[in-house]
Amino acid sequence: MGENTNRSYMRAKRRRIHESIYLVEFRTQYQLAATFLRFQEYYESKRFHGRVFSLEEYMDWYAKQYGNFTYYEDWSGFNIPSAVLKPFREGQFDPLLRKERELLDLFADRTDDFYIVGVTGNGGGIDPDTTKHELAHALFNTHDVYRTAVRRKLREYDTSKIKRLLEDHGYWKHVLEDEVHAYLLTNDSTIPAAMRKTFRPLSRELRRLYRRHASEITIQ
Repeated sequence: MGENTNRSYMRAKRRRIHESIYLVEFRTQYQLAATFLRFQEYYESKRFHGRVFSLEEYMDWYAKQYGNFTYYEDWSGFNIPSAVLKPFREGQFDPLLRKERELLDLFADRTDDFYIVGVTGNGGGIDPDTTKHELAHALFNTHDVYRTAVRRKLREYDTSKIKRLLEDHGYWKHVLEDEVHAYLLTNDSTIPAAMRKTFRPLSRELRRLYRRHASEITIQ
């Protein structure tokens, strides 16, 4: 694959697992979520997409929305395109958290387009369902053939109920198609069992597509 990069920072390890996809592993879910929070929500939050916001502002909103600030316990996988790093690099989000600066430093040598997946390694391997979900996003956003095939399958079904459900969970409308496909690939409880049963044939087709294209990804 050309470059074989393995960089260790205080909290994270970066690995190139595909031509334009990097896996970043953290020791704990807290370190992972606290690092990615503003990057992720700037990318896909229905409320905060494209906005500059402070951590305190987001924490207050999340606590009001869900009754408490439980973000670090609620989210165990993250994915962002490299374009999301730009406003953070330009100082728009200053002051940066130390964790945010470390993530930027981890990719200081890259100025081209690439994709970042963040997971927890826990010292004993990566959670397979979370990894599959996040890698599905990476493939959808970097692999034209995969994205076209997924969209073709999604058009065969009325997924509007799933889209409304995910929008209610705070996802920005422009990532809903990608999210529907990623959630149907795994058994995430976000989609209720009765609704998931309706889309079982679609899930099987999406899993076949994922297996075919994910074989190009190397995680050791």
